[in-house]
Amino acid sequence: MNSKRKWAVALAAVIVVSLLAACAPSTPEVVPATTVPGPKGQIIISQAADPNTLDHKYLKGRNTQNVLRLMFDSLYHRDNNMQIVPWLATSYENPDELTWRFHLRQGVKFHNGNDFKANDVKFTLGRLVEDDSQFSTRKYVDRVEVVDDYTVDIVTKDPYAAFMTRVVLWHMTDEEYFNEVGAEGFGSKPVGTGPFTFVEWVKDERVVFEANRDYWGGSPKIKTVIFAPIPEAATRIAALEAGDVDIITTVPPEYVDQTPEGVEAVTVPGTRAYFLAMNVNMEPFDDVRVRQAMNYAIDVESIIENVLNGLARRLDNPLLPEAFGYIATPVYSYDLDKAKSLLAEAGYPDGFEMELDTRPSYKEMAEVVVGQLSALGIKVNVNIMESAAFYAQYEPGYSQTALTSWGNSEADADGMLSKQFYSDRYSCNLLGPEGETGYGDAARGCYYTGYANAEVDAAVVAGSRDVDPEKRKEYYATAVKIIVEEAPWLFLYNPVEIYAQRDRVQGWVPRSDALLILDEAWVTD
Repeated sequence: MNSKRKWAVALAAVIVVSLLAACAPSTPEVVPATTVPGPKGQIIISQAADPNTLDHKYLKGRNTQNVLRLMFDSLYHRDNNMQIVPWLATSYENPDELTWRFHLRQGVKFHNGNDFKANDVKFTLGRLVEDDSQFSTRKYVDRVEVVDDYTVDIVTKDPYAAFMTRVVLWHMTDEEYFNEVGAEGFGSKPVGTGPFTFVEWVKDERVVFEANRDYWGGSPKIKTVIFAPIPEAATRIAALEAGDVDIITTVPPEYVDQTPEGVEAVTVPGTRAYFLAMNVNMEPFDDVRVRQAMNYAIDVESIIENVLNGLARRLDNPLLPEAFGYIATPVYSYDLDKAKSLLAEAGYPDGFEMELDTRPSYKEMAEVVVGQLSALGIKVNVNIMESAAFYAQYEPGYSQTALTSWGNSEADADGMLSKQFYSDRYSCNLLGPEGETGYGDAARGCYYTGYANAEVDAAVVAGSRDVDPEKRKEYYATAVKIIVEEAPWLFLYNPVEIYAQRDRVQGWVPRSDALLILDEAWVTD
């Protein structure tokens, strides 16, 4: 099956995500641990980077989220079809437009034996609304009220239609344990309610977990899980083929058709948008004509066909078609004459010199972009940075341009527009090379491109607060059309998520949100 056909088949399998109605679906069946065969075997997973933290308050990126998800549960969870389902909460209701009342699952215990109760929900949210939190929770959560041990009210500042898309991101923390060991102790030896318990973290070498045999959802089938970071794709592939690791992420598209016996490449439509961000307050990108010219100058279809092996689709705007609020918009077709004309109008007939910041995994794509922009006389200086340094440069707005991506696993326009294009973006807790907080200029917040438009702001706010789905769509359509016209991004593509695994791995399903969920996986000898 050729690559384009693979993409088409994969895309047809996408299930459109929708918010739950107030009446939640049935809860997942809980299998008593005593009825499940004891966990056995070991699985080693290699991602491109080590986690930036083991404390979910400072979580940044999918590499970290994959590690933390083994240890922690949230009130609600996305299943493998991206539907939001009850998890540590069995149901919820809305006594009024600001109040979300959750009824908690009873009998759940943290790894240290403490009971999970409503006070832990309140404590968790209390940390996530603090100024140094990576989460935007403080923007919409006003307070948390404990009704009883197994009932908790989360009260928002304003009506918030996309609320449930955020609930799935909150990892519940044991208040008693955290207060005993403190932030440093919790960050070095975390305790959650999840299917695996923490064993050790040797930075940049391995994170080790053991099966939680007493997990409320039933014991995992794998005894030991190890995350071993390998930054270079070729080295990850070599380790997989040698049998040193069992699953690898961020697989190059060309490897899909090259896997040897005993190794399988698996793909699933992704939720990540790739783009080149342009700082609208730095010359020459303070001129919309330059930004539009950049979009006309890149042959995205050629990149998809020749670099990505057909395993991607072009972006027409920041949202993917599966996201609530998406509307089709005109595409910046490849047109060098149009690009040259716009640059000439803006005063750059011979091009200009620019800085492009990115990370190691984007190096090849950066080289492709550099080559295509050279046709306009644009000289690009590419700065390859490790993740911490890149975010410290890009997030507070010190990058002139940045080649990067953003995952919208919430599948709701709010998850993208409020974070990337709303002028009052939440403050970023920037992390230094050793994971310490306060690295970079956190006071500037998530400045990104510095893009701000009053009409877009109004539409984003209205779309988040109006509970009428059709009105929300209208607001987001207004915002998206303006964003495309003003082009703070060079809109690139949405790739397939590609993994490779050894055939000893069974029962593992790749997900569109790129999370590695191992609850039902097992390994053969």
